[in-house]
Amino acid sequence: MRALTVSIMGAAIAVATQSIVRAGGPPELDVSASCNSAARGSGVVGSGRQACLNDERTAKDTLAKEWTSFSPIAKAQCVGMNKTGGPPSYVELLVCLEMMRDAGANQ
Repeated sequence: MRALTVSIMGAAIAVATQSIVRAGGPPELDVSASCNSAARGSGVVGSGRQACLNDERTAKDTLAKEWTSFSPIAKAQCVGMNKTGGPPSYVELLVCLEMMRDAGANQ
C-alpha cells in the first residue's frame, strides 16, 4: 500500500512539474484576494492594499529573474501549495522556493 501511495505521489509531482516547466516562468497568480485581506488587516485604507500589490509585483519580478534557478520538484511543490493553501501570493511562492533551495544547499 505504501509503495502504491509513493508511486501515485511521484506521478502527480511529475505531471505538475511538466506543466510548470513547460510554462517557462512563474505562474500567473491573481493576488487581489490576498492583498484585499492584507488591506483589511492593516487598518490604513488604501495604502495597505497598495503596499501589498507593490510587494507582490517585486516578488513576481524576482521570480521571473530567478525561475530557472529553482528545481522542478521545488517548483511543483511550492506552486501546488500556493494554489491550494489560501489566496495565491508571489511573495509566499518566492519564500517557499528560496527555503527549498536553501534547505537543499545545506544538506
